[in-house]
Amino acid sequence: MKLVLAITLLSCLAAPALAKNLGSIQVKDYGEVWVVAPDWAVGAIQMHDNGFTMNGNSRLYFANRADDGWNPDMYWQTPLMDKHFAYTLDLSNVGCHCNAAAYFINMPGNNAGDGDYYCDANLGNNIWCPEYDTMEGNKYTIATTLHTCNGGNGYWDSCDRGGCQVNAFNVDSNMMCPEDRCTINTNKPFVISHFQNAGQANTWMGQEGRDASFGMCNDGGYLSNMASSYGGMVFSASLWGGGGIDMGWLDGVTGCGGECNIDGSSVTFTNFELWA
Repeated sequence: MKLVLAITLLSCLAAPALAKNLGSIQVKDYGEVWVVAPDWAVGAIQMHDNGFTMNGNSRLYFANRADDGWNPDMYWQTPLMDKHFAYTLDLSNVGCHCNAAAYFINMPGNNAGDGDYYCDANLGNNIWCPEYDTMEGNKYTIATTLHTCNGGNGYWDSCDRGGCQVNAFNVDSNMMCPEDRCTINTNKPFVISHFQNAGQANTWMGQEGRDASFGMCNDGGYLSNMASSYGGMVFSASLWGGGGIDMGWLDGVTGCGGECNIDGSSVTFTNFELWA
């Protein structure tokens, strides 16, 4: 995630955030996982249909139990190595210059920071940690980014902020868009799946018998280095943008226009799966 995400979301906090358990979902081929969010985001998230809808300026995490309160061992350490992590995604209400993100971070951070032990590769919460951006996007395109860090065992002294990134539009300008001419019509829900190991990180999308896929990083050495983090990363999702935030790095290549109406935006995730 870009540095501005941490700035934007943490600016909502006048004091350390409290946690709220929002309920649980069933992850196919794994089991029950709980959804938790900072208190400032709770009102912007609705649980339904084995998933959730997030409205603008919100963030959540997956947890291994139903806790109201931040505990460093409460987060679901997703076993990503050699696995497919998939879900149904609806980006139809995420317009140009808004950013709906699904990503993994090597949480918990080495201290509580603002309360939730959040960390990322852009020093979110003033804590570094590896970050795997499986999807940052809107209905015009998505970008995927791997971020490695220096250090280990929960203590990282710096990270590659820019990371190794691929934009779906640059792979195929007709891969996804809010029109039937594209392989994935983002005005309708579609399935998205991420697979990762020491040799590859791949995103696949499918809808109504059509599919598309692309490599998430084209640097073999970077892929290998990133793999050391796949044993224990925590899923997080967020929806952010607007207020003059520059999302040109994400969707500038598409030529889409207009300001992000973050207050009127929403993204829906349902039917998560984790399988080999």
